[in-house]
This record gives sequence, C-alpha cells and structure tokens, in this order.
Amino acid sequence: MNRTLQIVGTMASLLTLAACLDPDEAGNLVPETVAEDPLLPAIEVNGTRLHSEAFGDIHNPIVVFLHGGPGSDYRALISQKGQPNASRYPDERTVTGVGLSQLQDEYYCVFYDQRGAGLSPRFDSNDIDVDLYVDDLDAVIDYYLHRKKEETGVLDDQVTLFAWSYGGVLATTYINAHPERVRDVAFYEPGPIDPAMWDYLADNMTSVFGQLDKDWLDEYLLSHDHITPDTHSRFDYQMTLGAGRAFPEFHEDPNTPFWRIGAVVSTMGLDYGPSVDFDITQNLDAFEGGVLVMAGALTVGELPGYIDLLRPHYPGFQYVEIADVGHTGPWEKADDVAAEIRRFLSR
Repeated sequence: MNRTLQIVGTMASLLTLAACLDPDEAGNLVPETVAEDPLLPAIEVNGTRLHSEAFGDIHNPIVVFLHGGPGSDYRALISQKGQPNASRYPDERTVTGVGLSQLQDEYYCVFYDQRGAGLSPRFDSNDIDVDLYVDDLDAVIDYYLHRKKEETGVLDDQVTLFAWSYGGVLATTYINAHPERVRDVAFYEPGPIDPAMWDYLADNMTSVFGQLDKDWLDEYLLSHDHITPDTHSRFDYQMTLGAGRAFPEFHEDPNTPFWRIGAVVSTMGLDYGPSVDFDITQNLDAFEGGVLVMAGALTVGELPGYIDLLRPHYPGFQYVEIADVGHTGPWEKADDVAAEIRRFLSR
C-alpha cells in the first residue's frame, strides 16, 4: 500500500470511530473543564479560570512547569510510566508524588493547563494569541509569588521554569519579555524558537498530518465532516484519537497520558514559527539565569543537529541526554529527568 493510501486509511479509520460516538455530551468522552466542573482545582488569573495545582512546601523555591502542545495538559508531568495515571480529581489519586511532582520534597511545584488546553476553559481561536499566553504565565507566577508572601512573609520575585516541547517556546517567549522574572530554566526537548530550528524540523521529519495542507485530503476530510466538527468538544475528541502518533522521529510513547487535547489551540498556529514576525530571542542576552537542556537519546539519534541550533540563544547551557527514550521522557523516565533537574538546581 502506498504512503498516501496509508495516510487516508489511518485517519479515516480513527475519525470514523469518532462519528460513532457522541463527545458532545458534557463529560462523556471529553472531560469537562474548570468552567463546568467546580470540583477541579483551579485559580483565577488574568480574567480567566485556569486548571492548576501546586505541591510541596511554599517556603521552598517555586518551580513552574510548562506542558507541551499547544493544547495538551500537565497530566503526564504528575504521572509516571508504570504508575497509575493521575486522576483529574486530587482526592481520587491512589499514588502521589510521582512524575516530576516528586520534586515537591525540595521545591514548591506549580502546574497549570494553558488557556484553551487540558482542563482549562475552551476559547475561540480569535480570542487567544501568544501574547495572551505570556500574560497568563506572568499572572500565574504573580499568583503563586503573592500566595508565598501571604503565607510565609517571604517576598520572592523570581521562579524557575521547567518547559517541555511547546512549553519551551512559551518559556523562551516569556524569558525574552521578562528575563528578570526567571531564576533558571530547564528544558526537555524544547520546541523551535527561531526560523532555522523550524526549517530543520521541516526538512528532517515526516508526519501523517503533514498531508493536511494538501487540497485532495482537505476535500476528503471536509466531505466527511472531520475537520468541521459541530462543537469544541467534538473537535477535541477527534484530535485526541490521533494524538501522540503523528511524528515517528520523536519516539513518543502513545500511552503518555493527558486529560484533553485542546484542538482549537493545537491547530490555530500558536507555534507561529513560520511567521515573518517570529522573533522571540532578541532580548535573551538580558537573561542571567542558568539553562539546562535535556533530550531523549532516541530523538537525538533522529535529529542530531537540532539541539546545536539552540546553543546561540542560550550559550553555555548544560546539556544532558536521557538514555533509551524519546520525546516523552518526562513521563517515561521521570526519575531520571527529576534527578537531572535536582542536580542542575543544586549547583
């Protein structure tokens, strides 16, 4: 079977399954967000309600974790391969302190789902842009720094960031705008932050979704009502069926957990890399913190030149490869990734 027929067959099979089920029923196949479910942990920041939790002693240094996507959530960051996945309801969790939340014994660990992603509320595409994501992150940081001052009397003005995949794009955009707010940053396979990195990925990757800009496939999918879903939740469900299986070079474990893929923000172009206005690095010279870059050895084997393209923007960064894993290392090998973060932050 040729490559084109394989692509159509795979996508048609997945999306036909979606048509047999009804994700429009609230909480049926796609979980409700904090806008509908008051039992979910949440904070009010920047004019919205975001799904968020914090673990550990607030007297300790604050680490804010940025999940990937755009559109995913922090479930994989507080879960770990070989352990039960974290329920969206904290009281129902039978295992805690796993994944990267194990760092709570030394740090105050803050997790949140980005706007339009995970269990945070849905938004239309014209209501979200990268600047708003940066403002949200700034507001999340303010929220927890203020809580620390209120509860401990300690006035802190910096946090550390951990950023995975697209979270690395968001972290760099934030550092570029607010370098004084970040003490240190630890990346795991950060997304591309300049056109050269985007070009490298475009030239060295394959994806079944890479055919989505082709007229023939657009017409096929539109005729089957697969790219024009009735509601946000239906679109989320259809996106979920293909999540984690799109980029073989990343060696992603398809069992990596998430609560919801926010399809609108996932497809609207928050990556914004190909844009002529893509410039989130011009002020990085003002950043005085330490930088750790981690990558899975399997990903590096497929994309050996990618990390080197990051070096001009963060000169002198510490680099660590995590053995026998790809892009989903923070879930598959959480203990190894956490150990490297501890070593880096205790330097």
